[in-house]
Amino acid sequence: MSFLSRAAGRAAAVALAVVLAACASNEEKEDTDPVELVDITTSVDLKEVWSRNIGDIDATRYAMLQPAVSAGKLVVANSEGEVIALERNTGRRLWETDLEIEISGGVGVGLGMVVVIDYRGRAVALNLEDGAELWTYQVSGEVVSVPAIGAGVVVLQTVDGKLLGLDATSGGELWTHNTVLPVLTLRGTASPVIVGGTVIAGLDNGKLIALDARDGIPRWEQRVAIPQGSAELDRVVDIDGAPVVRGDLVFAASYQGRVVALSREDGRGLWARDASTHQSVAVGAGNVYLSDAGGSVYAYNVGNGQIVWNNNELLRRELSAPAYFSDVLVVGDLEGYLHVLDPANGHFIGRKRIDGDPVRIPMLVDGDLLFALSDGGELVALRLERH
Repeated sequence: MSFLSRAAGRAAAVALAVVLAACASNEEKEDTDPVELVDITTSVDLKEVWSRNIGDIDATRYAMLQPAVSAGKLVVANSEGEVIALERNTGRRLWETDLEIEISGGVGVGLGMVVVIDYRGRAVALNLEDGAELWTYQVSGEVVSVPAIGAGVVVLQTVDGKLLGLDATSGGELWTHNTVLPVLTLRGTASPVIVGGTVIAGLDNGKLIALDARDGIPRWEQRVAIPQGSAELDRVVDIDGAPVVRGDLVFAASYQGRVVALSREDGRGLWARDASTHQSVAVGAGNVYLSDAGGSVYAYNVGNGQIVWNNNELLRRELSAPAYFSDVLVVGDLEGYLHVLDPANGHFIGRKRIDGDPVRIPMLVDGDLLFALSDGGELVALRLERH
């Protein structure tokens, strides 16, 4: 779930939502309920390999603390300040560091380090081997996204429109890129990615930008969505999902905007289709997959953007970003279910409930394992089995 934020007037937006809800008829209220799940015929199972509870995740404040994996270690964090490294295959705890902060952004992993950030903007780097603190840096704004680590830098994206490049060894600031934000934006922020010495980031103004990782100099900028309408709510076009890079292509999608495929080299647009999401897309089997804001799941042809299929049987179930895993597609929902879809046609082929709390944090795919983390802190490692 995404939440609206605004430098001034946030209370007015909340009040407006309350008034609209109060004025709704009983029939309209029924239309806002999540659709009920129906029985399906399964041909695959998501088999639990191991699970453990890692502690509370403050999802109401948009702490999307996605797990990360590196060198056989799965690193997770909770909102109470605990960063935990687990053995990927077994879930055995390797180390745990209690930072005694309210973690809001993370988990970033790379270059032998782990980076997380708290709500007050304090970034902390830890040694991946033993969890020892390496350095800290005070950010000028709040961070609720995953730091990108690579090419000798750590890149942070703040909710007030800044991208910062820090020296990965010392934590010293190397460069800053500022963006003018729209009047009204969604609560979340896209996580930047680093590929081949280039930082690619989605912005709250509906643009995708590429910067040189060494000095922050822009390489290209491309608009994904154009604000429409006269009301500020109608003009919200945030990109809140991390861009996805596959080879020479970059895929991204915005809220109340479009899903696009761009050239990684120069940002040239290859195709674009109308869409609305605050999640990342997934790519696999020749398709780009998207969970839209209403709860429909779409597949687009990776080459031309034509719609291959759409599944609207999960409406209003607050879906997670899709994950392409072991030749199937998986999405989580507000009741802790993972739904498995056939990527060729969008039909349901499996389902598993991992918790009673929502699964809205982006899932992590690593080889033959899928890692899913619920808002309640239930972390599950899963392997696909076919009947």
